[in-house]
Amino acid sequence: MKHLTAEVQETLAKSDRKSGLAMLTGFSSMTPQKGLQTFETGPVLFAYSDPAQHIKYEVQVDNDDMNGDQDELQLSLHAFRDGQEQEQDFGLMSSRLTVSLKRQQNIWRLNNISVGVDLPIGSPEFFKKTFLSAGEKAASGTGLVTRAGGSADAKDPAPVVSMPPEQVVMLLAVTESSFARQHPENGFTCSLSDLAETAKALGIDRQVTAGTYNGYRFNLTGCEGKPAGSFQVTAEPVAAAPGAKSFCTDSTQNLRVSDDGRGASCLSFGKVQRQAMSDDVSSWGVDVSAGVPRK
Repeated sequence: MKHLTAEVQETLAKSDRKSGLAMLTGFSSMTPQKGLQTFETGPVLFAYSDPAQHIKYEVQVDNDDMNGDQDELQLSLHAFRDGQEQEQDFGLMSSRLTVSLKRQQNIWRLNNISVGVDLPIGSPEFFKKTFLSAGEKAASGTGLVTRAGGSADAKDPAPVVSMPPEQVVMLLAVTESSFARQHPENGFTCSLSDLAETAKALGIDRQVTAGTYNGYRFNLTGCEGKPAGSFQVTAEPVAAAPGAKSFCTDSTQNLRVSDDGRGASCLSFGKVQRQAMSDDVSSWGVDVSAGVPRK
């Protein structure tokens, strides 16, 4: 919020629409608490390391062009495993960010963010890992997407499902945090319908707030006291199947997984799959308030 322009902050202050603000505060709670480093100078802006997985991500500064009260950063994302840089999505695609800032009241504020993706159309390897790979999956039936609880009949086309259950669980936890901020007198909620508006702002399908989505059943429990200071989110498969996993989290925002497909087991002794997220957006470490641009 600090680095939004003064005009945007004024607009938000006057608005009575809460969903947009909920989305902003929701994203702030997705900040990694551990493993994140920030750099005031040099070619790397952020670095995030997960020693357990032997992976590291870097946001690198490819160019920094300042002209008076305007500054433009060209950034790129890089992934490393065991010290070796890895190919990005589709193996050959690379993503770029251009962040434009302007100085207001001696604070550098976000003015524009452009996202670019390079598609190496001239590379046969690119087609093998994208279009040809998708065709092979469709031919074998492994790429078929079905409606949760429904069939794959051509007369009843299924929507494209792009959000796995573990991601839904974590976004519901983020939504809970946003709801608690907006309703301090109630705290967390165990009603999925209470989260519908905020969930929609975060891109969660409304079907989730009805209780089931993509073959999984979602439940909220553990909302003790008023205001409630805790909650639990579980996702377990609607139909038991070998190898089906359950996922869960709570107010600590540790994502856990259980191999037996039961939500109760996940809450009791599920293995941590992802570390907790911090509610402090400042832990990103982006502080250019001193008016000194990166170089």
